[in-house]
Amino acid sequence: MNKQSRIQTRVAGLAGKRFFYPVLAFLLPLLTLMAAYAAMEVWPFGDHATAIIDSYHQYVPFIAELHDKIWTGESLLYSWHGSLGFNFWAVIAYYLASPLNFLIAIFPAGMMLEVFETLILVKIGLSAVTASYYLKCRSGKWNIAVVLFAQFYAMGGFTAAYYWNVMWLDCIVLFPLVVLGAQRLIDEADGRLYVIALGLTIYCNYYIAIMVCLFQILYFFIYWFQRVRPGFRQFLKRGMLYAGCSLLSGGLGAVFLLPTYFVLLNSSKGSPPSSWKFYRSFLDVFKQQFVLIEPTQLEGAPNIYCGLLIGLLVVFFAMMRVIPLRERLLRLGLSSFILISLNVNVIDYVWHGLHFPNNLPGRYSFLYIFLMVEMAYDAFCLLGTMRRRWYAAAGVVTAVLFAACLIWGEEEIPLYASLTTGLVTEGYLFFLVLQKNGLSLQRKRLQIYPLHLLLILMTAELMANSIYASCMNGNITRSLYLDDLEDMAAYRASYASSEKPYRMELGQTEGRDDVTRYHLNGLSFFSSTCDDRMEELVGALGLYKAGNKYTYEGATPLTDAMMGIRYIASKKGLTAYNLRQVDTIGEENIYENRRELPIGYMVQREILDWVLIEKDPFMIQNDFARLAAGTEEKVFSRLETPQPEISGGEISSTEDSRWYYSNAGEGEMTFHLSFEETQDIYVYFEASHCTKMKLDAYDNSLSYDDQRGHIVHIGVCGGGAEVTLTFPFDTEYSSGNVALQIAAFDSDAFEDVYDTLTDGRLNVSSYDSTHIKGSMTAHEDGILMLSIPFDEGWKIMVDGEKAEQFPVGEGLMGIDLAEGEHTVNMSYIPVGFIPGLLITAASLLIWIFYVRYVKRKRRQREEMVARLVEELTAVK
Repeated sequence: MNKQSRIQTRVAGLAGKRFFYPVLAFLLPLLTLMAAYAAMEVWPFGDHATAIIDSYHQYVPFIAELHDKIWTGESLLYSWHGSLGFNFWAVIAYYLASPLNFLIAIFPAGMMLEVFETLILVKIGLSAVTASYYLKCRSGKWNIAVVLFAQFYAMGGFTAAYYWNVMWLDCIVLFPLVVLGAQRLIDEADGRLYVIALGLTIYCNYYIAIMVCLFQILYFFIYWFQRVRPGFRQFLKRGMLYAGCSLLSGGLGAVFLLPTYFVLLNSSKGSPPSSWKFYRSFLDVFKQQFVLIEPTQLEGAPNIYCGLLIGLLVVFFAMMRVIPLRERLLRLGLSSFILISLNVNVIDYVWHGLHFPNNLPGRYSFLYIFLMVEMAYDAFCLLGTMRRRWYAAAGVVTAVLFAACLIWGEEEIPLYASLTTGLVTEGYLFFLVLQKNGLSLQRKRLQIYPLHLLLILMTAELMANSIYASCMNGNITRSLYLDDLEDMAAYRASYASSEKPYRMELGQTEGRDDVTRYHLNGLSFFSSTCDDRMEELVGALGLYKAGNKYTYEGATPLTDAMMGIRYIASKKGLTAYNLRQVDTIGEENIYENRRELPIGYMVQREILDWVLIEKDPFMIQNDFARLAAGTEEKVFSRLETPQPEISGGEISSTEDSRWYYSNAGEGEMTFHLSFEETQDIYVYFEASHCTKMKLDAYDNSLSYDDQRGHIVHIGVCGGGAEVTLTFPFDTEYSSGNVALQIAAFDSDAFEDVYDTLTDGRLNVSSYDSTHIKGSMTAHEDGILMLSIPFDEGWKIMVDGEKAEQFPVGEGLMGIDLAEGEHTVNMSYIPVGFIPGLLITAASLLIWIFYVRYVKRKRRQREEMVARLVEELTAVK
């Protein structure tokens, strides 16, 4: 036997092993992604990482927080590391519920980026395995075609664009099993796989599970009616079983669903659409099916790429008479409906859980990709039934669609994408025709069939598109992201307290959740589970806030005090009245707040009259001081804002210190401030459609890039000092507006407020993630205000009796407290956690009994069949 024959024999032997094709399905996307990582110089091939957009700001910090909790043994229910305290169980439900997250514990704390990269690789590999298993069940056998078709689901347009949303990928892994389970339930009344697969989907990520569940409702009717079935009675019986199993699946995820439901009641909500509209032309949507198209991330057409051969074979599928017309129409109709949904606002709103997504459009495009791959694979398996003339018809249909996209589509695509798409599609059609005619190529002792060339071209297309998409997605510089890790660890080790729950913050951040990433008891927070009430409070006080996020940027001495900020690490010098520098760690200057209030302190009952008036933060802070401390002195005195100068446009103003500009080009709005009297000056700005706010004072220049604005500390000004504030216009817009408020800080008034509030402080004796214990003396009846976000999950006991908490300033928490000495004990369990846990446990027991029931019924049927066979044999 020659060498080539021995190799073929070994390959055939491996292919005969049960594990070969699943392992191959797992390894192919890994090899492709590793090639993409090498091209992008992602670690270990270079100094980059794929943690982009929200994974940079949120996912890696939350992974780091989970790692910290695992290794320190802290509770998973609550965290102090952000938002002044937040429901960590809700964060787990959206970001961290994957069973694969056990990998997090294996890595050291400094390798959370590597954990993130590993989870991506493993989950994409597993999605290829489950998809190939699904296709194998359709055809009844493993082969290389099963593996390659599955790759287009695992690495289609959805994954190419959104792989960095690592928490969504578990649902992509499980979805083929959910569909397979649904088929077994409908065909055989066996819901075991359906319940556990859908239950895990809901458990792993309730958000993507919404779309999967909506799909399953449609899928029941499509799958039932695509073939001839028994009568209406049987339809009702299977429908009831399907509904019951679906509810049981929801019960398995109730431990996350129920607590998260109560959290989302107070999270940011979008407005429903007021009218129907298309986002763009369908020809532009269909262009996303082309190869080498840049993936949509923040904005653009939905990511529907699933391979050029897939699209061609779906055309074949539509023509195959061997497949019943009813089945073809229903399956094509379902995929068409999902494609239409991706481009129609009202239906898209429903698919996204009655909420318009904040960027990242088409988050359910994987459903469309799966259906396309399924139909294409069925057509591939039935190619032998196709008549030759239908090949020509399929080629004409494909060519017409391709030409229509190029001629009438509004959005341009690169020439190389058009040429590659056309050439590769023609290559597929050419190989299919050769295969139909039974032609092959003899190369020495190797027989090369067109089918082999077809599969090679599939592999080349998939790898080229995946590498291209990954490179177009971009990356971050790994060393920069990790640059401050050691300094922050030293900051935490030196100044964090295990006994006193004071807060620590950052003067500047790279990511929105850096406070969480460094495990600091801070204010800044960014999460889809962010409490809308807390976000509104922070914004009303003049700190930076945007959708589902807010930061420490914009703090004043009063907000530092009321929120218990004790230390601030900043690369830049800070000059606020209440701060003094106490240390330097690496590049970080460490400042101590000399006027920090404890986590709880007594305030007047009039604080319940505190009303948040948006866009007037200095008045809001004055009102807090007046109502909490019972003083009429103003901490901030508003100063008159001078008339601005404008270049490149026209200007008008209103009485609320807001100036509107129009007909603008490359101009800017400039405010010249002059101060004769020595005062500590703060300004609050908003700048719609301006690129930034530039501050020039005392030969120093600073810039602030956010348009939503926040408070900025200018410093002590006087003696005719001049300060210039400049707002350059964004040339993408011809109009916009700038709001500017100026206020002087009164340190004497602030000291009076601080002395009053600190007199009734809660002295904490111990605390951890979910408990606070302390004592205090109230000199008069009032309200114990807690600088903790309002959450009904907190149980507060005062002197052994339960106290009812209520919101203060909408976002924080307070309880009534009578005059005298008191002990205060607080404990936290998320609302809905206990009933959710009980429902999940009960559902798991029901599922176990159901599995045993199905097994027993199947065994009884098998025994009955065996007896019938024996009887028939005996008769013969």
